Amino acid sequence: MNLLKNAIKKQSSILLSSLAFTGFILNLSQRELKAYPNTVAACTGSIPSGKVACLVDPKSYELDIYSVHICTRDPFPAEASKADLTSCMTLFKSDSPYTGQLANNTFTLPSTGMDEIVNGSYTHTAVVFSNKFKGSGSYTSGGKTYRTKVYVENSGTNVTTDPGDPVKSTETITNWRGVDGNSTNIYCKDGATVSRCEADYNNYKVTGIITDASLNSVSGASSARLFYLAKLSNPFTLTSSSSGSIEIVVDNNYEVFGNNAGTAVQAMTIAPFVFQPTYVSNWFINYTQKTRFEKPQKITLPLKLNINL
Repeated sequence: MNLLKNAIKKQSSILLSSLAFTGFILNLSQRELKAYPNTVAACTGSIPSGKVACLVDPKSYELDIYSVHICTRDPFPAEASKADLTSCMTLFKSDSPYTGQLANNTFTLPSTGMDEIVNGSYTHTAVVFSNKFKGSGSYTSGGKTYRTKVYVENSGTNVTTDPGDPVKSTETITNWRGVDGNSTNIYCKDGATVSRCEADYNNYKVTGIITDASLNSVSGASSARLFYLAKLSNPFTLTSSSSGSIEIVVDNNYEVFGNNAGTAVQAMTIAPFVFQPTYVSNWFINYTQKTRFEKPQKITLPLKLNINL
């Protein structure tokens, strides 16, 4: 196996939309959002009104990544209380997390902990993050730029039109059902449990499970990780003779919320990404590289993690 080579490129338009993990928490008491399943479109220059939100690219978007896996079966089914990675091939793993700045055009994920190819048909992918998300954003509409600021409790907004750079904020996930554990989460199937949210966001089904450092399902003070799980829309098979790369296409956004009249932005919340890996043979890689050279105007460059096998 070749060394891990990870080229991550941010696309110029939204290819996949995000599961708004932290958006589940901010201002849910103030607004009635569309229930599961949820669809959020890209912002087009106007301010959304009422119950509607739209998506923009972030100015900063940081995640601490502990591991990335592809699996031949579901590693964390609903009845389980702990992740089981025995059916998985590890693509990256480290006790010291790698901080990915997903708002950059590129970043490189180290090859730490990558397994040799494990034969099998892969149906699921999982990424283990810290349960803390850090980011900032801005949005311009009608000649006025709104940027994120430090959220002050009971102020009703985390945005300002004052001059300056967007301010980074950190949001921590410890319970999918609010601080008291009794609030229905309308983004999640059946309102979520305290530790598990199964979401259908922009037609992508993804699951977020809050865990401790040992990947036991938990909530509250012992929360330390977010186990992010997706079933592959196009399963693929790997063998010891496979030659090519695994491309993980992802996206990350901010959700923008306006007032009821659609005349001012009231809130911007971090929306973590949805991702789908595919296996690409060396023949296809050579073909697409040639196509990009000859007809670059027809090629989109999505945010992509290339793992050479």
